[in-house]
Amino acid sequence: MQRREGKLTEALRSFRLPFRVLETVRGASPVGGRPELHRRVWRQVVQDDLPGAILLEDGVKLLPGFVGFLAAGGYLHSELTQLCHGRARVWRWGASDASPGVRLRPLAVSDALPAGYALSRKGAGHLLDAHRATRARCEVTQDSWPCDVGQLGALVARPQLVEAPEWMTATAPGPAAPDAGRPSRIRHFARESFSRELSLRH
Repeated sequence: MQRREGKLTEALRSFRLPFRVLETVRGASPVGGRPELHRRVWRQVVQDDLPGAILLEDGVKLLPGFVGFLAAGGYLHSELTQLCHGRARVWRWGASDASPGVRLRPLAVSDALPAGYALSRKGAGHLLDAHRATRARCEVTQDSWPCDVGQLGALVARPQLVEAPEWMTATAPGPAAPDAGRPSRIRHFARESFSRELSLRH
Protein backbone atom coordinates (compact mmCIF):
# COMPACT_ATOMS: atom_id res chain seq x y z
CA MET A 1 0.00 0.00 0.00
CA GLN A 2 2.81 2.44 0.87
CA ARG A 3 4.51 1.64 -2.45
CA ARG A 4 1.34 2.33 -4.44
CA GLU A 5 0.57 5.46 -2.46
CA GLY A 6 4.16 6.66 -2.87
CA LYS A 7 3.91 6.65 -6.67
CA LEU A 8 0.73 8.72 -6.56
CA THR A 9 2.04 11.25 -4.04
CA GLU A 10 5.27 11.60 -6.01
CA ALA A 11 3.27 12.35 -9.15
CA LEU A 12 1.11 14.93 -7.35
CA ARG A 13 4.19 16.61 -5.90
CA SER A 14 5.88 16.70 -9.30
CA PHE A 15 2.86 18.59 -10.65
CA ARG A 16 2.91 20.87 -7.57
CA LEU A 17 -0.65 19.91 -6.67
CA PRO A 18 -1.61 20.21 -2.97
CA PHE A 19 -3.17 17.07 -1.48
CA ARG A 20 -4.01 15.26 1.74
CA VAL A 21 -3.72 11.53 2.43
CA LEU A 22 -6.53 9.82 4.37
CA GLU A 23 -5.89 6.39 5.83
CA THR A 24 -8.16 3.55 6.86
CA VAL A 25 -7.84 2.00 10.31
CA ARG A 26 -4.57 0.08 10.44
CA GLY A 27 -5.10 -3.49 9.27
CA ALA A 28 -8.52 -2.77 7.77
CA SER A 29 -9.40 -3.94 4.28
CA PRO A 30 -9.01 -1.11 1.76
CA VAL A 31 -12.26 -2.25 0.19
CA GLY A 32 -14.25 -2.30 3.44
CA GLY A 33 -12.84 1.01 4.64
CA ARG A 34 -13.19 2.87 1.36
CA PRO A 35 -16.82 4.12 1.53
CA GLU A 36 -16.36 5.65 5.00
CA LEU A 37 -13.25 7.51 3.83
CA HIS A 38 -15.25 8.97 0.98
CA ARG A 39 -17.99 10.06 3.38
CA ARG A 40 -15.38 11.70 5.62
CA VAL A 41 -14.32 13.87 2.68
CA TRP A 42 -17.92 14.71 1.79
CA ARG A 43 -18.60 15.76 5.39
CA GLN A 44 -15.47 17.90 5.53
CA VAL A 45 -16.40 19.66 2.29
CA VAL A 46 -19.86 20.51 3.69
CA GLN A 47 -18.80 21.35 7.26
CA ASP A 48 -15.86 23.55 6.21
CA ASP A 49 -17.88 25.13 3.38
CA LEU A 50 -15.24 24.16 0.83
CA PRO A 51 -15.98 24.65 -2.88
CA GLY A 52 -15.39 20.94 -3.48
CA ALA A 53 -12.74 18.24 -3.61
CA ILE A 54 -11.03 15.80 -5.94
CA LEU A 55 -10.75 12.26 -4.55
CA LEU A 56 -8.15 9.79 -5.81
CA GLU A 57 -8.00 6.21 -4.57
CA ASP A 58 -4.80 4.61 -3.35
CA GLY A 59 -2.86 3.24 -6.30
CA VAL A 60 -4.48 5.17 -9.16
CA LYS A 61 -2.26 6.18 -12.06
CA LEU A 62 -2.56 9.72 -13.40
CA LEU A 63 -3.00 9.68 -17.17
CA PRO A 64 -2.17 12.29 -19.83
CA GLY A 65 -4.63 15.16 -19.66
CA PHE A 66 -5.15 15.08 -15.88
CA VAL A 67 -3.17 18.24 -15.09
CA GLY A 68 -4.54 20.10 -18.13
CA PHE A 69 -8.07 19.17 -17.03
CA LEU A 70 -7.46 20.69 -13.59
CA ALA A 71 -5.77 23.78 -15.01
CA ALA A 72 -8.72 24.38 -17.35
CA GLY A 73 -11.26 24.00 -14.52
CA GLY A 74 -12.81 20.97 -16.18
CA TYR A 75 -14.10 19.75 -12.81
CA LEU A 76 -16.44 22.77 -12.63
CA HIS A 77 -18.81 21.44 -15.30
CA SER A 78 -20.86 19.30 -12.90
CA GLU A 79 -21.63 18.61 -9.26
CA LEU A 80 -19.78 15.29 -9.72
CA THR A 81 -17.33 14.34 -12.47
CA GLN A 82 -15.80 10.87 -12.67
CA LEU A 83 -12.23 10.84 -13.96
CA CYS A 84 -12.39 7.13 -14.81
CA HIS A 85 -15.11 4.57 -15.35
CA GLY A 86 -15.95 0.92 -15.56
CA ARG A 87 -18.65 -0.02 -18.06
CA ALA A 88 -20.47 3.29 -17.71
CA ARG A 89 -23.71 4.07 -19.53
CA VAL A 90 -23.91 7.59 -20.94
CA TRP A 91 -26.56 9.61 -22.72
CA ARG A 92 -26.06 9.90 -26.47
CA TRP A 93 -26.29 13.71 -26.27
CA GLY A 94 -24.97 16.47 -24.03
CA ALA A 95 -21.19 15.95 -24.39
CA SER A 96 -19.02 19.01 -23.84
CA ASP A 97 -15.34 19.91 -24.08
CA ALA A 98 -13.64 20.31 -20.70
CA SER A 99 -10.02 20.85 -21.72
CA PRO A 100 -7.89 20.18 -24.82
CA GLY A 101 -8.55 16.58 -25.89
CA VAL A 102 -10.97 15.83 -23.02
CA ARG A 103 -14.74 15.60 -23.39
CA LEU A 104 -17.30 15.06 -20.66
CA ARG A 105 -20.23 12.71 -21.21
CA PRO A 106 -23.36 12.78 -19.01
CA LEU A 107 -23.91 9.54 -17.10
CA ALA A 108 -27.25 7.85 -17.62
CA VAL A 109 -26.64 5.24 -14.90
CA SER A 110 -24.32 5.22 -11.90
CA ASP A 111 -20.94 3.71 -12.57
CA ALA A 112 -19.59 1.69 -9.64
CA LEU A 113 -15.94 2.66 -9.99
CA PRO A 114 -15.22 5.80 -7.91
CA ALA A 115 -11.42 5.53 -8.20
CA GLY A 116 -11.07 9.21 -9.06
CA TYR A 117 -13.68 11.94 -9.16
CA ALA A 118 -14.32 15.61 -8.50
CA LEU A 119 -17.36 16.88 -6.63
CA SER A 120 -18.72 20.24 -5.54
CA ARG A 121 -20.06 21.21 -2.15
CA LYS A 122 -23.61 20.67 -3.47
CA GLY A 123 -22.62 17.25 -4.77
CA ALA A 124 -21.07 16.30 -1.42
CA GLY A 125 -24.24 17.38 0.40
CA HIS A 126 -26.41 15.40 -1.99
CA LEU A 127 -24.38 12.22 -1.42
CA LEU A 128 -24.46 12.69 2.36
CA ASP A 129 -28.23 13.17 2.34
CA ALA A 130 -28.63 10.03 0.21
CA HIS A 131 -26.42 8.07 2.62
CA ARG A 132 -28.52 9.18 5.62
CA ALA A 133 -31.70 8.21 3.78
CA THR A 134 -30.44 4.71 2.91
CA ARG A 135 -29.15 4.23 6.46
CA ALA A 136 -32.56 5.23 7.87
CA ARG A 137 -34.13 2.57 5.64
CA CYS A 138 -31.47 0.04 6.72
CA GLU A 139 -30.32 -0.25 3.09
CA VAL A 140 -26.69 0.75 3.61
CA THR A 141 -24.19 -1.20 1.51
CA GLN A 142 -20.42 -1.00 1.08
CA ASP A 143 -20.80 0.87 -2.22
CA SER A 144 -19.29 4.36 -2.29
CA TRP A 145 -22.30 5.78 -4.14
CA PRO A 146 -25.38 5.76 -1.86
CA CYS A 147 -27.58 6.85 -4.76
CA ASP A 148 -27.82 6.92 -8.54
CA VAL A 149 -25.35 9.71 -9.35
CA GLY A 150 -26.74 9.80 -12.87
CA GLN A 151 -29.71 11.68 -11.41
CA LEU A 152 -27.23 14.17 -9.89
CA GLY A 153 -26.17 15.15 -13.39
CA ALA A 154 -22.80 13.40 -13.04
CA LEU A 155 -20.33 13.46 -15.93
CA VAL A 156 -17.55 11.10 -16.95
CA ALA A 157 -14.30 12.09 -18.66
CA ARG A 158 -13.30 10.69 -22.05
CA PRO A 159 -10.55 9.70 -22.35
CA GLN A 160 -10.10 8.60 -18.78
CA LEU A 161 -7.82 10.83 -16.72
CA VAL A 162 -6.88 8.31 -14.05
CA GLU A 163 -6.42 4.55 -14.23
CA ALA A 164 -8.07 2.59 -11.45
CA PRO A 165 -5.81 0.29 -9.38
CA GLU A 166 -6.06 -3.44 -10.00
CA TRP A 167 -7.22 -4.15 -6.43
CA MET A 168 -10.22 -1.92 -7.01
CA THR A 169 -11.27 -3.16 -10.45
CA ALA A 170 -11.06 -6.75 -9.21
CA THR A 171 -13.52 -6.09 -6.36
CA ALA A 172 -15.79 -3.45 -7.86
CA PRO A 173 -19.43 -4.46 -8.36
CA GLY A 174 -20.67 -4.90 -11.89
CA PRO A 175 -22.15 -2.06 -13.92
CA ALA A 176 -25.53 -0.77 -12.85
CA ALA A 177 -28.47 -2.01 -14.86
CA PRO A 178 -30.31 0.51 -17.04
CA ASP A 179 -33.19 0.52 -14.52
CA ALA A 180 -30.95 0.99 -11.45
CA GLY A 181 -32.31 3.31 -8.79
CA ARG A 182 -35.97 2.44 -9.58
CA PRO A 183 -36.47 5.21 -12.14
CA SER A 184 -39.83 6.23 -13.52
CA ARG A 185 -41.13 4.45 -16.60
CA ILE A 186 -40.13 7.43 -18.73
CA ARG A 187 -36.58 7.45 -17.38
CA HIS A 188 -36.31 3.68 -17.79
CA PHE A 189 -37.46 3.93 -21.42
CA ALA A 190 -35.05 6.81 -22.06
CA ARG A 191 -32.13 4.88 -20.60
CA GLU A 192 -32.89 1.86 -22.71
CA SER A 193 -33.33 3.85 -25.90
CA PHE A 194 -31.03 6.85 -25.63
CA SER A 195 -27.99 5.73 -23.65
CA ARG A 196 -25.06 3.53 -24.55
CA GLU A 197 -22.29 1.71 -22.73
CA LEU A 198 -18.79 3.15 -22.95
CA SER A 199 -15.94 0.85 -23.82
CA LEU A 200 -13.30 0.13 -21.18
CA ARG A 201 -10.61 1.60 -23.41
CA HIS A 202 -9.31 5.08 -22.79
